[in-house]
Amino acid sequence: MSSHTITGDTLVRRILVGGVLFLALTAVVWRAVTLHLFPEEVSARLPSRVNQHIGEMLIPARRGEIVDRNGAVLALSTPVVTVGCNPQEFTASSEQRSKLESLLGEQRGWLDHKLSRYTSRKYIPLKRQVAPYTQKQIAALGLDGIEFRRGVRRYYPEGEAMASFLGFTNQIDEGQEGIELAYDEWLNGSPERVSVVRDASRKAIETLGLIERGEQGRRLHLSLDRRLQFLAYRSLSMAIKGHEASSGSVVVLDSDHGEVLAMVSLPSFNPNDPVQRRGGALRNRAVTDLLEPGSTMKPFTVAAALESGVVTEKTIIDTSPGTLRIGSKTIREFRNHNYKEIDLATLIRKSSNVGAAKVALMMRPRQLWRVLDLAGVGEPTGSDFPGEGTGVLRDHARWRKVEQATLSYGYGLNMTPLQLARAYLAIAEDGVLRPISFLRHPQGDNGGEKRRVFSVETAQQVRAMMEGVTQEGGTARKARVKQYRVAGKTGTVDKLVGGRYADKEGKPFGHTALFAGMAPAGSPRIVVVVVVDDPKSGGYTGGAVAAPVFAEVMDGALRVMGISPQPPQQG
Repeated sequence: MSSHTITGDTLVRRILVGGVLFLALTAVVWRAVTLHLFPEEVSARLPSRVNQHIGEMLIPARRGEIVDRNGAVLALSTPVVTVGCNPQEFTASSEQRSKLESLLGEQRGWLDHKLSRYTSRKYIPLKRQVAPYTQKQIAALGLDGIEFRRGVRRYYPEGEAMASFLGFTNQIDEGQEGIELAYDEWLNGSPERVSVVRDASRKAIETLGLIERGEQGRRLHLSLDRRLQFLAYRSLSMAIKGHEASSGSVVVLDSDHGEVLAMVSLPSFNPNDPVQRRGGALRNRAVTDLLEPGSTMKPFTVAAALESGVVTEKTIIDTSPGTLRIGSKTIREFRNHNYKEIDLATLIRKSSNVGAAKVALMMRPRQLWRVLDLAGVGEPTGSDFPGEGTGVLRDHARWRKVEQATLSYGYGLNMTPLQLARAYLAIAEDGVLRPISFLRHPQGDNGGEKRRVFSVETAQQVRAMMEGVTQEGGTARKARVKQYRVAGKTGTVDKLVGGRYADKEGKPFGHTALFAGMAPAGSPRIVVVVVVDDPKSGGYTGGAVAAPVFAEVMDGALRVMGISPQPPQQG
């Protein structure tokens, strides 16, 4: 019997295999034709898990620089990176981990502790705002699972001297305080939108194309002068330290334009150190804090009386015996002086409370209120600074007689140092009040609305009287500036605590020392206001504490702004 080998190579089998191959080829050809002719229909039917890997990403615009009136950079954004880690991919020896911790500024063991808390995550940030050179050092370690993501960090070259004014930004470069917040939209620009491909962990791995073009942040040109800012900061710092004061502020204005040349608030903080960005140091006290302005209001009382016609420059006021009884209240002169019969110039030079009260009571309440209201007491300055205080000036219809008297020397109303400086613009600018601006206006006018507070004649008369404050017999000879005529006024205010100015034994709770003035007195260009809160040693009056700061800052401002000397009058 012969045997046959079975190979399975039958005709039927060949036909079946050939048919299957033909159908497969036909399907491939049809798929190719469909993708070519009808791509939009095919893409709409793609599985959702494929579409999930295509998305959009915003690329932040670079934030604009902030510069001073001369173009010096006060704030800029520098490129930095965030160092991150995928705990599921991270592998490193004990030595490598130690090096990484050192480069991140952390203690040994910090990395293991952090990774153990997020073992299930695919990404955790380890350190934000890392400098590029540090990134290179970390990259050189060659560690698996370490990632670098681009970012920016805001840097402030002037540090503490500008901190309370400029403010700062957060980790994604958005303004949080001060000028950074006030002009955030201007500085920020708009981000760029791009289409990207993401991996399974949603990380962008490829850019497909531009969706919407962004716009870089714009440069902000401030009216501040960096040199004056530092001078004011240094002078105020020394005064606060020397008199053991709790805080203080300085405002310097260009009176011709209403521009802020310097604004300092202490205590301050280092804006480049995120740890210091907390607490009361963040406040710009010159704009946010309200205070009773004290005797710095006496020039406005005299101006209101001159405007109303109840007095003239030659009017004599009898202040004897140095007290004035109104109902159950008694108004007293500082340190119980008795100035007897005085004219208006002496009233301001000696800072007579009784004289100011008697002048105020010669007027109808509305006449005094009108001048204070027009001078901006109790209204915003127009600066638009975040958190600006408004102040309080009660309606004259509700004044009691004693209130009208105390308002004449700055009690019973409150305002910010910036509002006080703005009010003094009306005296400096021959009776015209203008809005405040933090921006540089090369053409001169900041465009805000002006208003007349009192006549040119009244402004010039009051200004001449204020010159006596820094001369022999005045309350602030320390406010003198060599080779320039200065007009100003001291203020020494008892602190109000719980509705009282003194304890049960009659001892004040503390004082606020002020000096407000302008120079050159004949045609003012600069207005300076100095406030020192709660000085505890070396004197506490405006003449002893605030006036020396005024003199130093004013001297620097006049010279920096190139204002010609105007020798002071003898006296």
